[in-house]
Amino acid sequence: MDYIHGYSDLEQERLIQQAEYWREKLILKDLNYQAGEKLLEIGCGAGAVLGILGQTFADFKLAGIDLESKQIEYANNYLRNLGLRNVDLRVGDAAKLPWQDNYFDHLYAIWFLEHLPDPLQVLQEAKRVLKPGGTITVTETDYRTILVTPESADYRYLIDSLCELLLQARGNPYIGQSLGILLTQASFEEVNNQPFPVHHAYSLDRQQLRDFVDYVDSWLAPTVEQAVTKLGKDSQRLQTGLNWFRSISDRHDGAISATIYRASAIC
Repeated sequence: MDYIHGYSDLEQERLIQQAEYWREKLILKDLNYQAGEKLLEIGCGAGAVLGILGQTFADFKLAGIDLESKQIEYANNYLRNLGLRNVDLRVGDAAKLPWQDNYFDHLYAIWFLEHLPDPLQVLQEAKRVLKPGGTITVTETDYRTILVTPESADYRYLIDSLCELLLQARGNPYIGQSLGILLTQASFEEVNNQPFPVHHAYSLDRQQLRDFVDYVDSWLAPTVEQAVTKLGKDSQRLQTGLNWFRSISDRHDGAISATIYRASAIC
């Protein structure tokens, strides 16, 4: 797996801010977890989502796994600072989980499967460690759905380049629409994949528009240099597209839309 956003200190801080942005809107939405249950987050990164879950659900037994040791080190410190103790964090491959069969009540993943060359294998492994009747919740997007008004060919060039970067890294920038299919192929039951449309406009709520533009900009802007060095893309055109995107929150006719997919199933 090639995580295109890297593992810098700035990226770890961005992950914390990203989770806070989505805390109520998405991360905690419709979760029905009970005290004392065990949850595993695959691709836990900096521990941002685990922190939110641990603060929300009393006496939750949390575990997480990430391929990058720097992420796990950061997550351990971050969760301790939140007062969450005895969190079982491990460095490892989500396709080869170091836990026994039928161990967890819940499994959670967000913005993770898009980076994997074989997400089906990871979901099959997730099913192995879930108890019968346990739940899985996965969230992804389709980057093609991030649309701006007014339109811009340079902005579309930028988004297409982002998609190419993920594909080159053996990920899938369009995976959101396929989550239900993958869970079914992994033999989960009661599979559901629910689209969550996002839409903000200057004329409706300028601050919400600005917040969403700033959020996307935080992870989109750092990909420009990679698109130039790894894909040979036109640097000036990418920057023009990024500047256009940033201008949307200041335009009276500005708007942005996107679609996020959140799938759930029973083991």
